[in-house]
Amino acid sequence: MKLSIRPLTAGLAVITAALLAPGVAHAAAPSNDDFGSATAVTALPFKANQDVQESTKASDDPTPCGTYTTWSVWYDYTAPADAIVRVAPSSTGSSRPFVAVYTGDRGALTQVPGACTTWGFPGYATFNATAGTTYHVMFAQQYNQSDLAVEFTTMPAAQNDDFAASAAAAVPGEYSGDLTVASAEPGEVRPGCDPDADRSVWFRFTPDRTRSVSVLAMFDWGPGITVYRGTTPDSLSEVDCVASGDRRYAVFTAVAGQTYQIRVADDPEAASLFDIRLATAPPLSPWVGAQPNNPSVYTDVTLAPYAGDSLGRDFVSGEVRFGDGGSAPITGAPIQHRYAADGNYRVEVTGATADGRTGTGFSTLKVDTHDVSLSDFVVPATARAGETKPIKVSVANTRHDETVTVTLYRLGEQGYYQEIGRLKQWVPAAAGRKVVFPFAFTYTAADVAAGKTSFKAVANIEDFYPGDSRSEDNELLASTAVRAKTAISMS
Repeated sequence: MKLSIRPLTAGLAVITAALLAPGVAHAAAPSNDDFGSATAVTALPFKANQDVQESTKASDDPTPCGTYTTWSVWYDYTAPADAIVRVAPSSTGSSRPFVAVYTGDRGALTQVPGACTTWGFPGYATFNATAGTTYHVMFAQQYNQSDLAVEFTTMPAAQNDDFAASAAAAVPGEYSGDLTVASAEPGEVRPGCDPDADRSVWFRFTPDRTRSVSVLAMFDWGPGITVYRGTTPDSLSEVDCVASGDRRYAVFTAVAGQTYQIRVADDPEAASLFDIRLATAPPLSPWVGAQPNNPSVYTDVTLAPYAGDSLGRDFVSGEVRFGDGGSAPITGAPIQHRYAADGNYRVEVTGATADGRTGTGFSTLKVDTHDVSLSDFVVPATARAGETKPIKVSVANTRHDETVTVTLYRLGEQGYYQEIGRLKQWVPAAAGRKVVFPFAFTYTAADVAAGKTSFKAVANIEDFYPGDSRSEDNELLASTAVRAKTAISMS
């Protein structure tokens, strides 16, 4: 069967003509595509939906949160009264639109602190609007989108925004909130570790019994946490402080009947949702680390006391007992000790963290000294070329029975020692006893030319790490004067 292509050809002709026909307009950019033609938001709450498929970017558009964009639309809002305003964008596309809030004039815009969001959480911008101030709100994105939904609403301040309205907390307990709707009161105390954190809320805690308490922000980007003792703003004294994003616990000794104030805060740019958890602080599991961990009686050992705290707090006071009758206080400075005899030592630590938790633990340290020495290195005083003469190396050992290797070297013409012999023997530990390693060497014409032959003997303990505890007595040097062979007279 033969198919006709005339209808398809005719259809293409109609489409082409339509595209080329004069007077046919393409879709226009939205009316609020430019800063100067922003949509006015006259009352809150406010919602709007619009097509942004043809939106463009002006050359003087600001860069929201330092992020590149390809299109933008604008809304203006003049606050009739002081209020907390939240601006939330949405779209049916795969990427959420960005939003940033500015004040000022075109070409000299200033971003409102914290009122900017791109890819991140929570996806909306919240700011404290001042009566009479006009806020320029830019919605933008990197990728083309077809639709945009915007919503402007006023938000109530956090219920525990003020010190006087602090929320009651208990142990154990978990509490969440939103720092974007929080603010600092005039004259509010600022934490020593995070003074710029001024979006704050308050919790109060009065323990029924004395114990160590931990407070943790559950998110990796969590806010700062500061614990104070006191009941009024003028009576507060800082107990512990953890800066925002530090991912550490605030830990303190909660004394029964005393009231503690917990300030959760962040700076405007980082303020977001938060979740904190109060719990009884875990006990310590102290121990002592040693460096090196295989010392000898010739070694200064550095002893490091560890609190073994899962909350990451170190000892601030206490004592380390060496196990040989000596001890040293924990001051934060390195603790060094030298043991006088080999043996296994129980090294104990008792210490306290800044929050008042105490604990005792121990570690076992083995002091083990392996030490052989070269007691004699006997070489011929003189020799002639062609003569083979004995060389004796004696090894002494008073510590442990050892397998010892002695290597004999000769100084070569290039100034480097070259190995000329190696012997291995069992050297038992015995006071006053020496084990002789016998070598022999044949002198050559090269030795005659040099006038002497220089030797080096080196002893090493086999199969022991890290080796001899005192290597400085494991090497000796000696030399032999060498002459030419005497000619035989025939007369």
